[in-house]
Amino acid sequence: MIPDAIDSRLANALFDVRAAGVGRVVEPALAPLRAMYRGLWVGGRVTLTPTEYHFHANGMNRSVHEGPVDFVIPLVDVDEVTTRFGVGTSLVVVHAGGHEFTIRCYGSRKFAERIRVAVAAARGEAPAPQV
Repeated sequence: MIPDAIDSRLANALFDVRAAGVGRVVEPALAPLRAMYRGLWVGGRVTLTPTEYHFHANGMNRSVHEGPVDFVIPLVDVDEVTTRFGVGTSLVVVHAGGHEFTIRCYGSRKFAERIRVAVAAARGEAPAPQV
């Protein structure tokens, strides 16, 4: 756990990665999922600190995916935080630097609001009221 964490949760993050070494039998089965989600869901931990938003894949997911499966975003670089419908849990989408960083976790709407408040605080702004 990161020492100055505001919130930290088990989560899945969407990455445009390929499954490593799954072979010719499993790869065709993953192709429709990758096309539907525009990537694969990677399990790990999402953490919010007063200055950054992190996702770090767990060891098992790190071993079965090729490509980057972590991100660290300075909160001052966050343009927008939204939520979207997801099966089982809502999705939290952080827009930063022209990219979307999508995660799913339990309590996602509350987590998204915590990110918004932390972004405003990191910029020295009052948080915008939510409608």
